[in-house]
Amino acid sequence: MTGESDLPPDLATRADELLHTRPNANLLAGMTTDAFQASGLDHDTLVLVWLAALVALDAPTESYLMNLGAASQTTVSVERVHQVLTALAPIVGTARVLSATSRIMELLRAGA
Repeated sequence: MTGESDLPPDLATRADELLHTRPNANLLAGMTTDAFQASGLDHDTLVLVWLAALVALDAPTESYLMNLGAASQTTVSVERVHQVLTALAPIVGTARVLSATSRIMELLRAGA
């Protein structure tokens, strides 16, 4: 993996817009910053860990938008997201992975 993410660059803008329509936006932003700093992980690894957690939780589309918005600012690629989903299937089950894939594809198509 090199250089830049091939995720749609507008994901970050769309995530920021979504965040600022929520009454708890500052709380969420602060929690995210604190978690990043406390984890000691690099940005790429952290967004992939978050992605895995979202899949395990069967999170709503908005949660994927927030995570992939952050991922679009890293070097995480669409291929890397696919690899994470593939690796998770035996652990969380195909239903959760298919649900996540549908939500992620919805976000990627919306940005096209």
